[in-house]
Amino acid sequence: MPIVDQERKFIETCLELQLLKETDAKSLEQQVGQDGQGISQLALQRGLLTPAEVDIVHALQHPSDTVPGYQILDLVGRGGMGAVYRAVQTDLDRIVALKIILISNVAHPNATARFEREAKALARLRHPNIVQAFNFGKHDGRYHFAMEFVPGRTCEQVVREAGTMSPQSVWSIVRQVASGLLHAVGQNLIHRDIKPANLILLPPPEGSAAKTDIVKIADFGLAMFADPSAEQLKITTGEKVMGSPAYMSPEQFGGREVDFRTDMYSLGATAWHLMFGKPPHQGRSIASLYQQKSERLLVHPDDLPIQLPREQMTLLLDLLDPDPEVRPASYQQLIDQIDALLVNAAATPTTVPSSAVDEHPNRGFISEQPTVERVSPLAEEETPTASSGASSGESVTQTIALSHARSIRRIRMSRWISAVGILAVAALAIGGFQYYRSLPAARVPTRVIGSVPLFDGVTLSGWDVGGSMVGAWNTLQAPDASTAIACITPKGALTRRYATDSIPRISVFVWPQKESGAIDIDFAFDPSDPSSRRGCVRLQGDQYQVGTKTSDFGDVDVAFRSDALPTIFDRFHVIDIERQRDDWFVFLEEKFIGSLPVEDVTNGSAIRLVVHENRSRTADRPQAFFADVQLDELEFKERADAG
Repeated sequence: MPIVDQERKFIETCLELQLLKETDAKSLEQQVGQDGQGISQLALQRGLLTPAEVDIVHALQHPSDTVPGYQILDLVGRGGMGAVYRAVQTDLDRIVALKIILISNVAHPNATARFEREAKALARLRHPNIVQAFNFGKHDGRYHFAMEFVPGRTCEQVVREAGTMSPQSVWSIVRQVASGLLHAVGQNLIHRDIKPANLILLPPPEGSAAKTDIVKIADFGLAMFADPSAEQLKITTGEKVMGSPAYMSPEQFGGREVDFRTDMYSLGATAWHLMFGKPPHQGRSIASLYQQKSERLLVHPDDLPIQLPREQMTLLLDLLDPDPEVRPASYQQLIDQIDALLVNAAATPTTVPSSAVDEHPNRGFISEQPTVERVSPLAEEETPTASSGASSGESVTQTIALSHARSIRRIRMSRWISAVGILAVAALAIGGFQYYRSLPAARVPTRVIGSVPLFDGVTLSGWDVGGSMVGAWNTLQAPDASTAIACITPKGALTRRYATDSIPRISVFVWPQKESGAIDIDFAFDPSDPSSRRGCVRLQGDQYQVGTKTSDFGDVDVAFRSDALPTIFDRFHVIDIERQRDDWFVFLEEKFIGSLPVEDVTNGSAIRLVVHENRSRTADRPQAFFADVQLDELEFKERADAG
């Protein structure tokens, strides 16, 4: 195929996968056939595509060349570590799921080790409730492995569409997963990432006496070998803990030793989600989520959308107990307890054990947690359960990092019904606004319909490191041993574009260092017109400012000003910037700190991190660290409810 046709096909594939907006695709099409770099390199330079996305498109364009012996048919899913394709194993003419490590991770030792570990973990297992591994290999420096292709729907997809599942169906799923995990424990394996997105449902085989769906456990990418003989396959992660925050056990957060009971906790959190429509805990940061999970879950019957018999609720709460000793002592015991539940009987009014009764009914209902790094939704929202960047076919979990000293108190967000209410809550929580210029419009409740990581936790892929970058930037180890973005020169600016047709909310974790200059997170930024008015959240000394500016290092036209939290230099803090119909809203650790009318800034689809120079600073280390940058795609709840 001529080069010009290949480049046009590249753009068409990007559009089919919804990796490019129509306007960006047309801009690239104008460059087809011109001298110089190819279309994929141009898209990378402009920040329109990440290396992982280019890698996927190239694989689809060269279906027989990526892995010898396999013909790639289409993309099933992708995550931070690899991409999964539906493919044909040509010698046996059978359909398989082909997982290939992303090029951007080839040089990363932990990513390759995790990839190899998943393949070897699956190779040990032969069970009807576990996806079967077929083959593992390496070609042109890239690992791949083929496994059973399961053409079903994940539990995550089912509950997203249906809202909840019947208790009878849920306990059937839990029993089958427990059976598969019992087999895994016999092979000295702990899964460590049980969640709805990793449980695939299939109809019973033809002629089978079974009346319920068959469950397949997928994604052993975080599986841990529990026996000493497999110690060489374990990955050293320092302070990092691995898993999906909404479903992780407390011991996974705390970096403590884990055993098979950590999967029991995750299975309980999954069962709760499937039965009640939401995971059992909420938290806007990993630290607050950890704090919640360290205490026994308190519930009130009025909060639950369905009613369970006492025996079922007792078992569910035992699975979710923060103390592993309270959970069932073995998977066989769990299976026996499920069999004794008589789940086929008609449901009776819920009787919650007295130790688990919440004396404060009518609170905001427990909201879902996205399975991404350090991020969870506002209590007013409902969020997806799919891992960021992964499609329905596969959910690849990213690593999260937590310093043991970063546990903060649980924050329960009040329901806001007016702008005055927002200001009142903020004044009480942060110590009172010193200045605000105008009241914002009322914030309309939203729900998350999709999440996209804007930082892969390893590289600056997708960030505009071309002509618009000021200074020098890199990924470095933050004080809590996590990987973060940092400016390594006295001052600098770095842009990240994003594309969405939905309501955007950008989340950024930021950790200023002592004696740092001003730290800006600019939003509604238009890279094609850098002098146009943009929104700005400025962290300067003991203040937070929200306003507008027209240049990287210029003054801010301040609309809101508030006192900084006393822990500003001690840990990461999350800043959320959400666009609504008439205003941009800014939150710090769930608390409102300012807003800007949409009409006051441009309609840019980019954020820009800016670090100002402090000439009196003597330290030569970075002035600030940025991590877990994420785009949440929102819709107004009123629209969703009407549909």
